[in-house]
Amino acid sequence: MTAPQTDQPVRGVIWDFDGTLVETISKNMAVNRRIIETVTGRSWREWEILQSVEVYRRALGRVRNWRDLYMVEFGLSPDDTDRAGALWAPLQAEDDTPTTVYEGIPETLLRLHWMPHGIVSQNARTTIEARLREADLAHRFTSIIGYEEVGRDRQKPDPEGLLACIAALPDVDGGAVLFVGDHPTDIECAMAANRVLARDGRTTGVIAVAACFGTTCDTDGWAVQPAHVVRHPTDLIDIVQPASDA
Repeated sequence: MTAPQTDQPVRGVIWDFDGTLVETISKNMAVNRRIIETVTGRSWREWEILQSVEVYRRALGRVRNWRDLYMVEFGLSPDDTDRAGALWAPLQAEDDTPTTVYEGIPETLLRLHWMPHGIVSQNARTTIEARLREADLAHRFTSIIGYEEVGRDRQKPDPEGLLACIAALPDVDGGAVLFVGDHPTDIECAMAANRVLARDGRTTGVIAVAACFGTTCDTDGWAVQPAHVVRHPTDLIDIVQPASDA
């Protein structure tokens, strides 16, 4: 199944954060090592998925959201998963593992400055805001929806966060919004949002874009195929450009 394309002009861009705007996997794995030790009282070395970045990355590809990661891959109970979630933001703030904004992101945001941008992520909003301030990119975003703004049972691929972000973006009614993400869940979220928008008679559509920045990205096995696959952030400009010429 392929996420629908639309002839509507693109009037906004909504981004995932981890693996899309910023390469955060080493930091996130380091934080999860501390979380697992704190919640379980056991060494992180007992879990195979915390042994290396590549094993951790594959585990992320198997799950739909952060709650699944803790419950499926680590075997935590729902209560312990809630405890793990509560530790995420403070331990992110304490951890000094470096992260990297993908090459081309600042240029893309600058060249598309005339349209609103948002973020929908399963990371903490405070973590996202802090990293954007460090990179002098915070002023580029109108709305940021982190996992705290969405109910525990409404994380991606549920469209609640994406729909909230769309509602916060100005001047997008009657047009399309790109949703750019690096995980199959992001593409499924875009399709789910389109179903809700159509049901409610809204004139806004969502175009799903797979972000394959910096790592090998194979979308062939994804249950829902994106409308576009981009290998570099500036490729988004070519998708949007017809709207700016209209």
